[in-house]
Amino acid sequence: MLMRLRSATGESLPRIYKTLSSWPIWGIALLVFSLLYKLNELDHHFNVGGMNYWKWAVNLGAALLVSFWTLFLGRRARALSLAILNLALSVLLFADLIYFRYFKDFISVPVLLQAGQVGELQESIWSLMKPGDWIFFADVPIAFALAGWMLWRHSPKRQASAVVQPARSRLSFLWRKLLPAALVFAAGWALVYYPVQEQKNGWARGLFVGNWWNVPIYNVTGLLGFHGYDTYRYAKEHWLGASLSKEQIQEASDWFKQRDALRKQMETEPLFGQYKGKNVLVVQAEAFQTFVIGQSIGGEEITPNLNKLIGQSIYFPNFYHQTAQGRTSDADFLTSCSMHPLPTGSAFIRFAANEFDCAPSILKSQGYDTTVHHAYDGSFWNRNNMYHNMDYDQFYNIKDYNIDEPIGWSLGDVSFFRQTVAQLKERNSSPFYALTITLSSHHPFKLPYANQELNVGELQGTILGDYVQAARYVDSAVGDLVQNLKEEGLWDNTILMFYGDHDNSVYDWKLYETFFGRPVSELDKDRIVRQVPFFIHLPNDEHAGVNEKAVGQIDTTPTIMHLLGISPEDRYGMGISMLSQAPKSVVFRNGGFTDGQVYYVPSADGLVENGSCYSLAGEEPALTDATACAAGAQSAKMDLSVSDRVIENDLFPVFRKEE
Repeated sequence: MLMRLRSATGESLPRIYKTLSSWPIWGIALLVFSLLYKLNELDHHFNVGGMNYWKWAVNLGAALLVSFWTLFLGRRARALSLAILNLALSVLLFADLIYFRYFKDFISVPVLLQAGQVGELQESIWSLMKPGDWIFFADVPIAFALAGWMLWRHSPKRQASAVVQPARSRLSFLWRKLLPAALVFAAGWALVYYPVQEQKNGWARGLFVGNWWNVPIYNVTGLLGFHGYDTYRYAKEHWLGASLSKEQIQEASDWFKQRDALRKQMETEPLFGQYKGKNVLVVQAEAFQTFVIGQSIGGEEITPNLNKLIGQSIYFPNFYHQTAQGRTSDADFLTSCSMHPLPTGSAFIRFAANEFDCAPSILKSQGYDTTVHHAYDGSFWNRNNMYHNMDYDQFYNIKDYNIDEPIGWSLGDVSFFRQTVAQLKERNSSPFYALTITLSSHHPFKLPYANQELNVGELQGTILGDYVQAARYVDSAVGDLVQNLKEEGLWDNTILMFYGDHDNSVYDWKLYETFFGRPVSELDKDRIVRQVPFFIHLPNDEHAGVNEKAVGQIDTTPTIMHLLGISPEDRYGMGISMLSQAPKSVVFRNGGFTDGQVYYVPSADGLVENGSCYSLAGEEPALTDATACAAGAQSAKMDLSVSDRVIENDLFPVFRKEE
């Protein structure tokens, strides 16, 4: 009896082993292991919250969910599918890494819909790649080699010469495919669902309600989970979402009514209407930041022309860009339309047909000739459609310029400004409003040697050294612009505004420490990234001086209206004139803010109490208790929520019908 049992057991074990070894899970196991390694590497690169237990679990679950379906395929199809899936996911993860290095954010569906613009960014993309990035594709050749081996081993020709196996029963299908697929799916679902629910009921309460910053979402869902949630979010917004309730619409309408009281305060303040009928020329400078203003390198001023012009203008040293993924188009939207950018993608692309109250339409109603000038393809950032909706009289794009000074992406700023002034003279319209958008200082800031005027010393050959050279070139172009306006008789009758559109995407802080000759604090880092210069030159150098008020791009159009004496009555916008005494915070897309008294940097988990709150009241900023920023952080969140609600649902026409 014992011998018979041993014999049966000895025969069963090989059979069980053979059966288990035929279960089609080993290819998935290799893919999952590879993905977990890559996701861990990416987490180190992102540095926005370590791979905690929850994120490990969610990443594992997401990897199982994206691959479980291959278990239903035959051996050959499964091997090839796993190899292709590995390649596709490797490309996605690598794209996330490059995108994050530039934007400090993650790729979303609206960004993917803008993929047609990638060709224009080739030089910037190449500059963001690093030698170690090959690791994200190291396993791809192995995956395809294994797939090729499986295709050969189980080819019809080899199978024809093999011993014919009896047809498998329905029970065999359940055992060999359906059961393992169900188990893998169940494990993946559980590993995603339960950790996410646990965090939603804890620190991440309310995270998936409204448009939160993507980083806290990533810290809950992991990267694959983020892409899954983002896809769901996009589908819900465009195909599955329900319309807003009356309460939600009323809440947004009430917000604007309260903001109107602050916006109208400028009508009783100095300078209101003092420059009525004057021309307005606005310069939006590509990636131009405040930290180069007033600085010298190699014994030379970096921005001598701007330094001089700032001394003759109203200068705001505490001016901040508020852009998000839309970058230059976000800056244009903020300054022209006085609304916050979207958390994902660009309003220019996603909602170009919506109704906004933007500077060109407002000034056109006052008899202004309105033009926008940008020496680049008019389809980039969907400008052709957006500018038509904004009611510009004409959009001068690359087709209207002679590329006689090719630099970087297109035309050098010196020639761009010269030709733009000629276009304005040719129109011979007064008063005019013109927005000019520069390009020469675009990432990666590679200027021809002939245009490099500075000795940048230790920064030579670095991206920050290249950036400083580009800033000097822009400064020279502005100097030429001022001289040209004077020669054409426009200077004394024109309000000139200059601001930077966004940061330079250079985040190597050792380079900044070399530039400044001192360490940079955590607050320094955030402010360096967000501060861009803004000055207003008024005819005859009037009212020149420094205004320390904390202001942002969203306040630009209300400031123009203040100077020209245009009432904000019946016009919707979120900004307040920079020249007004009305109080208002500068809100950033990630939920951070500053009101000039405190400066709030949100944490990666999105919890107010875990953010960094700095007091700006003393001579030196000092970290203080987060409760000092709690009310402002909640107000900032409401501002962003209302802005998103209005843009995504085109609410301004609804508000007007209710008036």
